[in-house]
Amino acid sequence: MDGKNLAESFFTAEEREAVMAAVRAAEGETSGEIVVYIAPASHHHPHAATIGGFFLSLPLALLVMPWLGDFFWLGRQNVWIFLACLTLFYLPLRFLVASTPVVKRLFLFTEQVEEEVGEAALSAFYGHKLNATRERNGVLLFISVFEQRVFILADKGVNDKVEADRWRGMVDSLTTAIRHGNHGPAVCRTVADIGAVLRQHFPPRPDNQNELSDLIVASN
Repeated sequence: MDGKNLAESFFTAEEREAVMAAVRAAEGETSGEIVVYIAPASHHHPHAATIGGFFLSLPLALLVMPWLGDFFWLGRQNVWIFLACLTLFYLPLRFLVASTPVVKRLFLFTEQVEEEVGEAALSAFYGHKLNATRERNGVLLFISVFEQRVFILADKGVNDKVEADRWRGMVDSLTTAIRHGNHGPAVCRTVADIGAVLRQHFPPRPDNQNELSDLIVASN
C-alpha cells in the first residue's frame, strides 16, 4: 500500500464524516480552531529498508550456505558462498521491507521517528496557517499513519494559557487506539477533549467563523 492510500484508508467514509462533525461541534463551543491532519508518512525512512534487508538476509544466508557448499563441493563454511547468498537475498528482501509498512515499521529507530514526525507536524502547522487565526488559538491534531505517531501543536494564544503537558494524555491515548486499529472513534474523542480545553479559555464569540479546514488528508 502506497503512502497516499495509507492516509486515504485511515478513515472510512463514515468515520471521516464523524470526525468533521466532531470538529464542528467542538468549535461551536469555543473561538478556538481545531484541524485534524492525516499524513501518510512523515519521512521515507530509507535506513529502515537497508537495515531490514540486511537483517532478514543474514539468517537466510547462514541457513543456505551449508547446503550450497555441499552441492558445489566448496565446503560447508565457505565465505564466498555466504557472501553470494547474502547478496542474492538482500535486494529482494530490501524491496519487501520498503514496500510493506508493517515490516518496515519494525526497523525504525524510535528517537529518529519522533524527531521526523515532530518536524513534519511543525511544517503542517505553519503550512496550513494555524498560526494565523484571529486569537492565535489554533490547535493541530497531527497523525502520521505509517509511523503511528500523534502530535498536538497549539498556537501561542493557547500555549500562554495551557500547559504543554495537558496534551500528553490525549496523545498517548490516541496513539494506543490507532495501534489497535481504532481510528475514527478515538480521533473524535480526542477532538472533543481538545475542544473542552479550548472552551475553558476561549469562549465562543458572537461573530465566530470557521477560519481553517476541519480535516486535511495529505496525499504525499
